[in-house]
Amino acid sequence: MKNFEIQDKKLLVEDPDIQASFIDTLCRIHKKSAGEAEMIFNREALYYKKALLDNEWLRKCTGLSLYSSFLDIAISGLSIQPGSKSEAFLEARSAKQLESKEEGGKIYQKEVWVKVCRLVVTAYGELNMRIACGQIVRLNNPIVIYEGDRFQPRTNERGELTVDYAPAIPRKSTKIIGVWCSIVLPNGGIDFKWLLKEDIHRLAEYSKPKNVENPQSSALYRSYDGQIDPGFLEAKCIKHAMRAYTKLHISDSITLEEDEQSEATPTGFASNETKERETVTVQQQPEEDPDMPY
Repeated sequence: MKNFEIQDKKLLVEDPDIQASFIDTLCRIHKKSAGEAEMIFNREALYYKKALLDNEWLRKCTGLSLYSSFLDIAISGLSIQPGSKSEAFLEARSAKQLESKEEGGKIYQKEVWVKVCRLVVTAYGELNMRIACGQIVRLNNPIVIYEGDRFQPRTNERGELTVDYAPAIPRKSTKIIGVWCSIVLPNGGIDFKWLLKEDIHRLAEYSKPKNVENPQSSALYRSYDGQIDPGFLEAKCIKHAMRAYTKLHISDSITLEEDEQSEATPTGFASNETKERETVTVQQQPEEDPDMPY
């Protein structure tokens, strides 16, 4: 494999070995034909190069992490096509890593910060993955509830949950009071999930500590005339609904949106040739890049 640390990262996807790995992964895991896999590769390669062009932090990520995250697109079967209902996106994060240096027969290690790229799966991507693995049949589009609408969950004579919903037509108010969705299950049943005013408030409060890291996401809680953005709320409803189902089996390098850890675990490395040599760990805490959105 080529040294991705020194390769032009914008051209990484143009390497024939990477193209072959991407296409082979799609064919083996997702049973795509060679022609279909090649079309998907060409499409995602364009999105990948645009993401690097538009984001300076991605361009500073290690070449190996950029290679891994691009291959994760094929592993997950998702697309990084941008848009309001995107399935996944590339994100740059800072992670601590042990750097080794040999002096006088000893191996000295110190923690350093590096920028790594990872594939983050959105609520819509997670939904599509659950449909693909057969956990659910489909999730009907979430419906935003406005003041004046009738929304009443209830159980029928068989004890099954149903929802009595009727929008106010014409609309009496633009005040958002909640959102709900229905999920069709493989056994033919229907599940219902919703978020109401207190849930939205709780989500907004939970988001506050992340304002510095992700100001755009936090701003969506008040971008709609001081209210939560309806599209953002629909995505939150989908995310909330997915928590009720079995955890997805995904690669360790793929992250579900909102599930990321605040700090990555340092990873050390040493070759077999240095195992018997004395190793000294330097207790040094590197400073984080103040401009990096951790």
